[in-house]
Amino acid sequence: MTMTGGWLWEGVRPGRFVLWLIVGVLLMIIILFAWRNTEEFLIKDSRFRITEADDLAGQSSNLVVEGIHYASASQIRHIFAEDFGRSLYLVPIGKRRQRLLDIDWIGDASVARIWPNTLKVQVQERTPVAFVHLPPNAKDGMSSFALIDREGFILRPRMAAKFTLPVITGIRESEPPEDRRARVHRVLAMLKELGPLGKDVSEINAADPNNLVVAEHVEDTVVNLMLGEENYSERLQNFIANYSEIRAKRPDVKTLDLRVDGIITAVGDERHGK
Repeated sequence: MTMTGGWLWEGVRPGRFVLWLIVGVLLMIIILFAWRNTEEFLIKDSRFRITEADDLAGQSSNLVVEGIHYASASQIRHIFAEDFGRSLYLVPIGKRRQRLLDIDWIGDASVARIWPNTLKVQVQERTPVAFVHLPPNAKDGMSSFALIDREGFILRPRMAAKFTLPVITGIRESEPPEDRRARVHRVLAMLKELGPLGKDVSEINAADPNNLVVAEHVEDTVVNLMLGEENYSERLQNFIANYSEIRAKRPDVKTLDLRVDGIITAVGDERHGK
């Protein structure tokens, strides 16, 4: 009896396993079939199609872009050009977002499907912190002005805009972004330390981030001041306090070295104490 009972129990388990296996396979087939039909419906049904604007200058009501002020709207529309006329389901969201991040003004972006047929793009633009005077380029030998953010990204405005920002020189577009970022951070730290004293600074040369050179408007002239990499406020105050004496002795002086605390040196001349 014991052996018979054991044989019956062992005979039942494989049968149940096979039954559940068949049920599982059938269920999977049903799910795959349903998903295939659903996917085909999402791809082919006209209700999910992203429509294009009537003309190239217009913006499709099915592409909603929020957060742009200075970035190029046409560049953004171009990124989604191949999506117009086809299903919202087919839009590669991740790929489109990566291409948005290649636009200079865009610091971050999100792309979302709004069913049944709308794409919503949310843009976070970069914030310029200074103008940058770029050196002459190899193509036409002309220098140019642009904007730069605190991460060292060069920004070119595509519309009229008013910015009250300092001007940085000594930055090259061809140098690595991390080098530009280091120069910008050094300039911003100096301006923060100077506070109100920085109101007469018209330009900062950051070619050597360890020796910032500022163009200081004083009385009716501009003097270049080598401030080094620290104690900016103290050095500038010392210059202002002694400028009248310096100008009386050297009215032609254009560049002063302030990198040694308490000492002002007319470049190529003798030193002036406090």
